[in-house]
Amino acid sequence: MASSRRPLALIVLALAAVLALASCSLPLPTRPNTTQETSVGTSTSMMDKAGIKKIKNDGVGRFDLTATSVPKESVGLAPGVNEVAYLATDVDKPVEITLELPQDTLTVHTSDFKMSAAAANSYVDTVTWFETVDGLEALDAAVAAAGERFGFAATKLAAWDAKDFMSGGGDGTQGLGMGVRNGTAIYLKVHWDKDSPVQVLQFSAMIAPGYYDPDVQAEIAEYGRAPIGFQLP
Repeated sequence: MASSRRPLALIVLALAAVLALASCSLPLPTRPNTTQETSVGTSTSMMDKAGIKKIKNDGVGRFDLTATSVPKESVGLAPGVNEVAYLATDVDKPVEITLELPQDTLTVHTSDFKMSAAAANSYVDTVTWFETVDGLEALDAAVAAAGERFGFAATKLAAWDAKDFMSGGGDGTQGLGMGVRNGTAIYLKVHWDKDSPVQVLQFSAMIAPGYYDPDVQAEIAEYGRAPIGFQLP
């Protein structure tokens, strides 16, 4: 009996060995690298000293400001203080900065860029950049293009078209108010000088969450300003 069972046992052991070898040769299931996948596109530039230096050296920067309450620390600003981080380069060496805003994405070329945060808030309040054009005719065209994109109030655009503010002197500043056509609150101020070949447009994107309340946006769209008495939460 023992001799008749031995071949069967040997066969079973042989089959087990074959199956084991086969399983070793099969590819194991792989899990996606979730860390790598979720981190794609989430990098952002910084506005501390090292970050500003890097933007200037690289000539490019990118800020993810899609949230309406971007933590100050996430862009290199100190908590608990009033702070304006300022990046400045030579006028003939502007940097390219991509701004992923709450409801819009802009790529700007500027030699002056600022990011502001109030001590009372834990988030970024405003980002501001300056653009230059040559001559008053080019300035008119730039204002018209900005109005088309951002949707400034009709009364503000009419005041600009009339140019009454230019009758009193050779230079000055004129505000176009805010526009919210693309959802992000954008404020435009124009610095003009009849005797200068260079004219300056100053844009500010409002990042603070209060500007994204539907009632606030409706008033901005109609009047070019936040509601009277408006305060950030």
